[in-house]
Amino acid sequence: MKKRMICLLLAVVIALFAAMPVSASGGFDKDVVDSVAVIYTDIVYQGQHLGSSFGTGFFIGKDGKDPQYLITNYHVIEDFVLTGGGSGESSLYVVYAADDMEEAYVVDYNAEKDFALLQIDKPTDKRKAIALEIPENMVGDPVYAVGYPAVAESVDALSFFSNSDATVTGGHVSRMVTESGTGRHLLQTDAPVHAGNSGGPLVNTNGNVVGINTFILVDANGTEITGVYYAVSIEEVIPMLDLHSVPYQLGSANNMLLWIIIGVAALVLILVIVLILVLVLSRKGKKQPAAAPVAAPVQQPQQPVVRSLAAQHGGRYAQIGTQPITIGRDAASCQISYMQGTPGVSGRHCTIAWDPTTNCFLLTDLRSTYGTFLAGGQKLTPGVPYRLHAGDSFYLGDRSNELRVELV
Repeated sequence: MKKRMICLLLAVVIALFAAMPVSASGGFDKDVVDSVAVIYTDIVYQGQHLGSSFGTGFFIGKDGKDPQYLITNYHVIEDFVLTGGGSGESSLYVVYAADDMEEAYVVDYNAEKDFALLQIDKPTDKRKAIALEIPENMVGDPVYAVGYPAVAESVDALSFFSNSDATVTGGHVSRMVTESGTGRHLLQTDAPVHAGNSGGPLVNTNGNVVGINTFILVDANGTEITGVYYAVSIEEVIPMLDLHSVPYQLGSANNMLLWIIIGVAALVLILVIVLILVLVLSRKGKKQPAAAPVAAPVQQPQQPVVRSLAAQHGGRYAQIGTQPITIGRDAASCQISYMQGTPGVSGRHCTIAWDPTTNCFLLTDLRSTYGTFLAGGQKLTPGVPYRLHAGDSFYLGDRSNELRVELV
C-alpha cells in the first residue's frame, strides 16, 4: 500500500514537470505588424513646397481597445514642427494604405532624446496597440526591427504602405549604453535598419516594444557601418505617457522563472505529503504513548512591519526597526523596491521607522517627485516625519502604490 501510494505521487510530480513549457516564447510575433504605420510629412513654408518624407510609427494603448496614440522619432516630424507644426502650412499624416490616411497631431516631443508622441482624432480599428516592456539585461537577446525602410522602394511592389508591407529584420542586442551628453538609454543591435525605419518598434520575442529604431553609424565618408544600429530605450518615453495620461500596456517578461518557482514549490509540497503519509502508515496499528502535557506558549512580542498592497509585490512586507528603511524604485538601496517605470514612484521615495517609546511608525517623504500621501489624500511635507499607527496605510504618488503598517 505504501509503495503504491509513493509511486502514484511520484507520477504526479513527473506529469507536473512534463506540462511545464520549455520556453515562454521564441521567434518573431507576427501580430507586431498590426501596430505599425507610415508617418508621412508634406512640408510647405511661406507657400513654397519644400518636399515630403516618411518614417515609421507604432500605436500604443490598452489591450483590446482601439488605439489613438502613436510613438515615433522626433526627427521624423522635425521639419513639420520647424515649419509651424499644426499652425503652419505643412501636413502630418498617418498612412494605413496607399489610398487610406488621416491627419495626425503632435501631443509632445523630446528633441534631445529624439522621440515624439502623436495622436489621431478618434481611436482607430485599422491598427492594434502594442505592449511596451522596459529592457533589462538584454545583451545577447534576439530582437526584431519593424518598419518601412526606404530601400524597400527599390523593388516595384504593388503596395508599400499597408501593415503587411512592413519590413522585419532580426538581430541581437549587442550592448546597452547611456549616451554621453543626453543621458538617454540606448540599445545597440545588429538588426539592420535604414532611412524610413526611424520611429519604428524594436521588439523582443514576447512581441513587446523595447526600443525605438533611431539611428545608424557612418564612417568619415558617410558610408554605413554595417552591424551597428541604435534604438532609444522605451523606458525614456514612459514618463511622457504618464504626464499626458496616455493609456499603454506594459507587457510581461519571459515567465520561465515563474514556472520554475511553481514547479519547485509543487515538488516540495508533494514530498512533504509523501513523508506524512509514510509516517502515518508506519504508525498504523501501534499503540501511541500518552502525550506529555504541553506547556502554555510564551507570548512573543509583536514585530512592526510595512506591507506593500501593490499587485507587483504579492503581499510582500519588510520588518522595521528604529533605523529607517527606504522604499522606492532603487533596488540597491530600498528594502521594498518597485519595478522600474512604476508610475508615481521615485528612486528613493520615502523612509519609515519604528519609535518604541510611542509605539508609532514614523513616515518621512524624501523629496520625491510625485509625493507621499496618507490614506485620506493628505500630502506629506518633505523631510517632516509623520506618525502612523498599526493598520494605517499610505501611498506613493498613486493609490495603486499603497502600503500598510502592521504589527505581526
